[in-house]
Amino acid sequence: MPRILWQNTNISWLAAVVVVVVLALLWVGYRRSPLRGWRRLAATLCKLTALALLALCLLDPLWTRTQPKKGENEVVVLVDASASLDLAESVGGETRATQVQAALARGDDDASWIKALGEDFRLRLMTGGSQTKSVPHFRGLQFDGTRSDFCRTLMTLRSGGSNLAAVVVVSDGNATDFAAWKADAKGAPVFTVLAGDKAPPDDFSIVEASVATSPFEDAPITITARVTGNGKGTLQVLGEDKKPVASEKVTLSGSSAQTVRLRVPVAKSGVTFYQLAHQSEGVKEATLANNTRLLVADRGAGPYRVLYVSGRPNWEYKFLRRAIAGDDDIQMPALVRIAKREPKFEWRGKAGESVNPLFRGFGAKEGEEAQRYDQPVIIRLGTKDAKELTDGFPKAAEDLFAEFRAIILDDIEAQFFTQEQMNLIERFVSERGGALLMLGGQECFRAGGYDNTPIGRMLPVYLDQATSGPAIGDARFNLTREGWLESWMRLRSDREEDEKRLASMAAFHSVNPAFSIKPGASILATVSDAQNSYPAIAVQRFGEGRVGSMLIGDLWRWGLNDEDSHKDMDRLWRQLMRWLVVDVNDSITFASETDAADQERLKLAVRVRDRAFKANSDALVKIEVTQPDGSKSQLFAEPSLKEAGLFETEFFASKPGYYRATTTVEDAEKRTTLGTKAIGWTHDPLAMEFAKLEPNRDLMQRIATETGGQMIALDDIGDLPEMLKNIRVPVEVTLSTPLWHTPWIFIAILLLLLGEWILRRKGGMA
Repeated sequence: MPRILWQNTNISWLAAVVVVVVLALLWVGYRRSPLRGWRRLAATLCKLTALALLALCLLDPLWTRTQPKKGENEVVVLVDASASLDLAESVGGETRATQVQAALARGDDDASWIKALGEDFRLRLMTGGSQTKSVPHFRGLQFDGTRSDFCRTLMTLRSGGSNLAAVVVVSDGNATDFAAWKADAKGAPVFTVLAGDKAPPDDFSIVEASVATSPFEDAPITITARVTGNGKGTLQVLGEDKKPVASEKVTLSGSSAQTVRLRVPVAKSGVTFYQLAHQSEGVKEATLANNTRLLVADRGAGPYRVLYVSGRPNWEYKFLRRAIAGDDDIQMPALVRIAKREPKFEWRGKAGESVNPLFRGFGAKEGEEAQRYDQPVIIRLGTKDAKELTDGFPKAAEDLFAEFRAIILDDIEAQFFTQEQMNLIERFVSERGGALLMLGGQECFRAGGYDNTPIGRMLPVYLDQATSGPAIGDARFNLTREGWLESWMRLRSDREEDEKRLASMAAFHSVNPAFSIKPGASILATVSDAQNSYPAIAVQRFGEGRVGSMLIGDLWRWGLNDEDSHKDMDRLWRQLMRWLVVDVNDSITFASETDAADQERLKLAVRVRDRAFKANSDALVKIEVTQPDGSKSQLFAEPSLKEAGLFETEFFASKPGYYRATTTVEDAEKRTTLGTKAIGWTHDPLAMEFAKLEPNRDLMQRIATETGGQMIALDDIGDLPEMLKNIRVPVEVTLSTPLWHTPWIFIAILLLLLGEWILRRKGGMA
């Protein structure tokens, strides 16, 4: 910025004396002057100004200014060479890449603005895309990068290099790492050059797509996609074998994004990969790169074990066991009591015999280990080996937490459990994150004495309200608003068909009446008789887990109505069992998290717990990653300093396609395998690159504003040399010119004195 520097400030007193003397002489001279009015005032000002300039010259003023030192300051020109620029905004028109190339080079020569910048600055030419690299010139650029990662490049450039004066970035603004952008207060200004003006018309695009799994039997996987475009087409879901597994016709108007849901009716357990693809009908699109998305679904891999405890053999267990017999992922070991602790019958073969003769002759144990009269008679069904549950309901956290994901209580009173066992069940739900379901048997809920017990506290309904009214009979089942929103409660894809099914259901006659639910609980279904309506199915979260109550005690009546009703009841049981286990964690959990700023970088996290579900940091965690081309990488996860039992590592996905990772956890001392887990993810850089075809003006303007630069259009790129001349640069040179002997000072003094003389002559003075 130009300024005046006074060199002889030590004789400023002399200049002040000169001014005072001049003022005195002027006052004396013009006091008796015949000049009057404005002529007198103008003549006085002219002479006073001329003599003041002469006095100021005594201070030897210098006119100083700074300008960039040629060849010392650096300007980086960064050109986005990603594939999204190789796009025409109109049919048959030039692509943005062609327009950018024309603005950067003319034939075999650089553009004139690049040459002009090179005269004052030291230029560094770079291209950005999948990789950032320096180039000698911009002639013959290839716009084939699968990503536009120029935000992180700008941040790196601004933070390094003491001689960097400015950065010029040429792009359409569609950065794939826009989430990483953060402008540092210090750093060179960024001048953004926006390539492109609008989005191509009639182009179909999958804006985003997500996958959700559910226990709904007809559609275990739901793919939700937001699409834009004009015209008709077909969305297809392709499996790993490239065969379609679901499809949906779409008609788009282009006004706004449309949401489309596709349901995959058959899906295997574990990690499954899909491809969502669109085929247009009679529409020529600008690009096909945004017509596909790679997706991954994880339905988990069983077996999921559910512990069933019943106080007597009943029909609910019979139908429930038959319903899940075809589900390979669900296992239901059962403890069924066939006689209470004090049976009314006594079959004693010998005087003083205490062994229960019900088990005599069937390989029962003898002596102290035999089943006694003062113990309930319990049979074990569906156990994994001969030792499991031999002591009845588990008494230790290691036996309950590690083996089961859910517990079902049916026709069993609270006195069956010890206080320690009920506390263990409460911890199983609240700390371990398991699920608890109580069925509506005659010895459950209030009738079973669960009021004021740890189990009763977890139930979603209150048990402290007694009723003396008549028994509930001829009760009709129906879903509530919350029930219609739960996929596992619906048995038909269409609501009208489900309503017809509900209308044809059999009436129920055994209902545990509950009159209110706890805060945070939801009623999913009700039963109604001629007078009142009561909760039939209620659920709630409790700590880390969930608790459900089915207050109907004779649900089996539904299945006896007809064959279709039996199939519907079996389906409800299967979906209910899936709901119980679907969100319950195992002792080993494996997850991946993609870096929002760098889509190639993934954080792999493995959490390890022991059989009591306490954090286990004494483990060896191996991870094997299978890449899209079939090659495998071996990784070792390291213990985290932030959380006990957490092991972390990173993986860089450089190839587009499907990735599958399997972790194996071993005991560090015994080197025995504690368990394995598998996950999957996809790397689809082109989907993000072409997610938005319209130039991102907001991002380009934001970058320029936050760094002190300016955004211009590609057509105005020739103005850059003139714009950069006025910026502050790290290395400057100072130019100074003495003002006392400059021609314009001499001319100004001469004109002022001449003006004063003319005014005196006009006024009649000699």
